Amino acid sequence: MTNLYNKWMEALEGTSDGQTLSLMTQEEIQDAFADNISFGTGGLRGIMGLGTNRLNRYTIERVTHGLAKVILFGKPPKSVGIAYDTRFNSEEYAKIVSALLSSYGIDVYIFDKPMPTPALSFAIKHLSLGWGVCITASHNPKEYNGYKVYDYCGVQITDAIAKEITDSIEKTDFFTFTPENKNTPVKSISDNVIETYFEKIVSFVQPEQEPSSLKIVYSALHGTGANAIPIVLEKLGYSPICIQQNPDGAFGGLNTPNPEEPVAYRDAISEAGKAYASILLATDPDCDRVGVMVKTESGYELLNGNQVGALLIDYLAQTRTVKKGDTVVSTIVSGFLGEMVAKGYGLEFVRLLTGFKYIGEYIEHLPKDRGFFFGYEESYGYLADDGVRDKDAVIASALIIKMAGYYESKGMTLLDRVNELSEQHGYCLETLCSVVMPQSKQKELMNKLRSGISLKGVAKIEDYKPGLNGLPPADVLKLYFNGNAIYNSAWAAIRPSGTEPKLKLYVGIHAKTYEAARDSLETLKNKMLVEMDLR
Repeated sequence: MTNLYNKWMEALEGTSDGQTLSLMTQEEIQDAFADNISFGTGGLRGIMGLGTNRLNRYTIERVTHGLAKVILFGKPPKSVGIAYDTRFNSEEYAKIVSALLSSYGIDVYIFDKPMPTPALSFAIKHLSLGWGVCITASHNPKEYNGYKVYDYCGVQITDAIAKEITDSIEKTDFFTFTPENKNTPVKSISDNVIETYFEKIVSFVQPEQEPSSLKIVYSALHGTGANAIPIVLEKLGYSPICIQQNPDGAFGGLNTPNPEEPVAYRDAISEAGKAYASILLATDPDCDRVGVMVKTESGYELLNGNQVGALLIDYLAQTRTVKKGDTVVSTIVSGFLGEMVAKGYGLEFVRLLTGFKYIGEYIEHLPKDRGFFFGYEESYGYLADDGVRDKDAVIASALIIKMAGYYESKGMTLLDRVNELSEQHGYCLETLCSVVMPQSKQKELMNKLRSGISLKGVAKIEDYKPGLNGLPPADVLKLYFNGNAIYNSAWAAIRPSGTEPKLKLYVGIHAKTYEAARDSLETLKNKMLVEMDLR
């Protein structure tokens, strides 16, 4: 650690960054140089600041050198699309990546303004590019930023490519010499590409025949959605009230700009009350996740990702032709309702590991007798149509609004339809507990659980660590519980987060009544926390 710090001090001597390093305390040095920030299937994500364990121009450069060598010796075209969000330093980091890749003679295309991550996935496919890089930390707090890598299909890289890039990065020193005399000009991703992306969404969702009276409030949470969702909704015939549209790396003071969190809707609820809006939408900073609030007699209620996924499957199946082999793709930690709705319409249903990259990869390689119908994960990520290979809050927002109008014309809300589906299929409730915990402690806990789980009623345990059901290895345990007189079935899953120092516990219940599901969910959650020594 001390050697790394001294090397950085020597390399940055006489610069403002060198001055900042010299003022670090021993504790700050320990934290900033404890390790090299790791690259994986989620790319990089971390707190911004100086040091090998932080995201900064030097860690960005090192990763980009490693990526460039993989690009040059790989089969896909030697071309890269680049996008960035509204976070602090995102545009600067994107330009560093652009300049460095072009110095290797790689063709580089970049958006000239912050654009949604799914727009990059579309552009990669539309322009037949070999790779993509997006500078974003999704819904993390303002102190974070990140670096996602996409393949030629517009899919965020999965395990094999991530390992190849990681190996290349590890062979690269910090402050590596930049190639000379190979520069290719960096090109802008044209407005025509963006317009084609929008028009493809509009064509799929289908515009209103008459102007809609649906009252909508949309918040971009100061992110990239401001450059996409209002445009698409207006093309579809809607006139949303748009707030928090200005780019702001501090996200208007929100601690976490995450549409899964009710606090993210504070300003939207205030605006909706004035306008008597019936539905609120909010997207995260890179606009790949969208959350929905529905007006009720007592205020506005936030729907969870499992409910919205089930609603969209149901709506699409009602309004589109379901063909034999049409497939819904989800994850092993998503709830029961979406699966039951899908199968009720004769749709195939597939569960993959957590992470939309696996959904995108699966869609891209569907056999000829299968068609892609819909993809979703419980953490507010949804995808329809075939133009993008990542979760897409632009098309999801358009479909949600279209769906809300469809039910409003019948005198119903989205919540009313959730209740109808629950009466039909049973009440499915889920909860997620995220426990802040260092990775070393997470490993200890997972090892302890694997050595023996003492909970009563466990019917089956699935351990995904060695690989299971044809899926790649993953540090996940999933438990299935026998039904009883109160609930029909239940499950729980435990997994360390791949991008944050958190352990995640998912619990789900399926019961005949809402009250039974609610009470059983709380009971099972508490039993799991005790079993994990977290109570």
